[in-house]
Amino acid sequence: METGFPAADARDDFDRARRQANWARLAGWLRGRPTARLQVLGEVAAGRPGSALVPICQIVGSVEPSVHFDASFRPTSQLPRFRFERIAAQVRRGDGSDPVELYRCGDQYFVNDGHHRIAVARALGQREVWAAVTPVRGACGC
Repeated sequence: METGFPAADARDDFDRARRQANWARLAGWLRGRPTARLQVLGEVAAGRPGSALVPICQIVGSVEPSVHFDASFRPTSQLPRFRFERIAAQVRRGDGSDPVELYRCGDQYFVNDGHHRIAVARALGQREVWAAVTPVRGACGC
């Protein structure tokens, strides 16, 4: 529910995303399957970067391990709160943000820079993000 106050709405966005992560972790525990963490891309051979509008559902992991977000880019602790709320407030005001930096491996994408922007986009129900995309070969089996 929007109040019309971007900062308050951004706090609510973070709290809702964090609750969803907690519920997912609890559901995984009850099913005997731990909650999935973000995948890590590992060592790669990179190609030339380009820009693209990328479906968020194809962003599956991170170039480096992250303990701040689960596999659905929901915050898993209070640590990302400040940046999440700042970015969410900017988005709600209609301010643009920089493209995220992704590596593409087949039809999957891994985040190099922009974890918080992707988390906010998912929490706000966006389906795509603008990204600087670098194709990779090698470790991902592409």
